[in-house]
Order: sequence, then C-alpha cells, then structure tokens
Amino acid sequence: MMEYDWLTTDIPDVINAGCDKHIKRFEEKDDREKIVPINVVIKNIQPTKRKFSVKIKTSLKLKDQSIEWKLKLKDSYTLSEKENSEITQEFDIDGNKSRDLGLEIDTPIGGYGRDELKVELTIQSEDGINNYIKNFTVVLVPVIKIAKCTIGRELDIAVDLSNHAERDKEDRKDNNVNTENEVMAIMSPYEIKGYFFIETMHADRIDLLSRSIRGFRGFVAGDIDISEIEKYLTPKPAVSGLEMGSFVEIVEGPFKGERAKITGIDAAKEEVTVQLIESMVPIPVTVKAEAIRNLDKT
Repeated sequence: MMEYDWLTTDIPDVINAGCDKHIKRFEEKDDREKIVPINVVIKNIQPTKRKFSVKIKTSLKLKDQSIEWKLKLKDSYTLSEKENSEITQEFDIDGNKSRDLGLEIDTPIGGYGRDELKVELTIQSEDGINNYIKNFTVVLVPVIKIAKCTIGRELDIAVDLSNHAERDKEDRKDNNVNTENEVMAIMSPYEIKGYFFIETMHADRIDLLSRSIRGFRGFVAGDIDISEIEKYLTPKPAVSGLEMGSFVEIVEGPFKGERAKITGIDAAKEEVTVQLIESMVPIPVTVKAEAIRNLDKT
C-alpha cells in the first residue's frame, strides 16, 4: 500500500485473477470467493472544496476478440476491441474530506488464460498541486477448485470428469477454433478422501460438465492457491514414516500376510529389511517399502 498526504492506494503492478471475478475495494459484506481487492482513496488536504479529475486509458490483449470486460467508476463501461475509449470523470471534494474512487473491474466469464487488460490511471487536482499516475495489468489465470465427491471413488470420478471434458472439447471444436479443454489439470492425492483438485479457466463449465457424473458433489466455496497443495505434487519416499523396530505387515510377494519387525532401512533403494516374527529361524528378508504397511507398535 502506498500512502501520500492526499492519496492512499493499493494497486499492484500485476493483478492475477480468474474469470468471473470482481476487482474492487474489499468490504466485509462482499462475496469473498469473487473479490480481488484494490483500494484508491483521495483526500482533499486543503480546507476548501477542490475539484479532482480521473482519467482511465485501457488496452486489451484477447485471444477471442468478442470477449468483453466491465469497468465501473461512476458509470459502468464495456471494454472490448471495439469499445475502448478513454474514461474521464470529475468530482468535487469538500475541504479535509476523503472520497473512495470506487474503481471496479469485472473479468469476463469466458476469457482465456493470459488475456490481459492494461490500465493507465491518472488522478490530478484542477489546481495542479496533486498528480498521480499508475499503470497496472489484469491478467487472466486459471483457478484451482476443490471438488467434493463420494469417499472411495475419488480417482474414478476424477477420471470420469477428465474424459467428459475431453469429449466436450471435441464437440465444440467445429464452432470455435480456440476451444480448449476445460480441465487443465486434475489431481486426486491418495491421502485425500472425499475430495480432489481441478485447475480450470472456467469453473462454471466444470460445474456443467460434472452434473451427469455419479458421485460428484460440487465444489468447496472459493479458490485455493497452488502453495496449499504443493506437498501433494511431489510423492513422498516410500520409506517415509517407517522406523527401525516398527512392526509391519507384508502385503505383497511370497511372504504376503506375514507380520515382521523392521531391522534395516535403505532410503536410497526404498527397501526395508525385516525379520519375520513367526519364523523359527530369524532370517532377514529384504522387501520393497511399498510391500509393507505399518502396524501399531507393541
């Protein structure tokens, strides 16, 4: 946030936002799922009323030229390749009073990844004492949604959704050469029960595609950041959680079903040496770490 004696502003150089998002000053009553906050407050630091002007110039970089953005200052404006004129507004502020600029931008529902809206915002007082220029860019990026589903069928439902999205892409290809798969990525970690993750540009389209999939139960409200699921992107070593002296059950191979005690761990090879508990002769057996499961210590 930048603060001057006459202006408080919090607009980053680049705002990454998903489709169908509202970019505006955040208020407690706002729908948190769709709000990307920006803040511009002008203060007249003189004791008498003064006039200020706001000018906004915009430019668009769009994959589909028919896509429209929305901008609101005092009035609402449609921004597109055909409608993109300079926006000007003037207003008076009483002495020692402040005014929220009320700048709002709505990203389009059907935009494409890396579409851009460039904005040049100029604020100045009529007497020339105060002047401020800010250039920033709004970039459309995918969002990550948490899908709810029947416990135990996470992977099956994720695969079904992926297949539906691929068929949907093929069905739409003839009408739109820019057609892309609505499911950009999908992940169903083994550790997560009843949920899986979807990366998409158009969450509303995913909601539509999933309605015929048995066991799909909608989305958890809001988007999540990639940092929240990074731990699932890199598989844990198979020996993770295993300790010397722990009791395990062998679940694969010729000793399947046997209980054993861990006597050695080779993390590099992801192998474990165990001693069979019920064996009359304590012969060490080396198995892959995936071939055992932990039992309660005794």
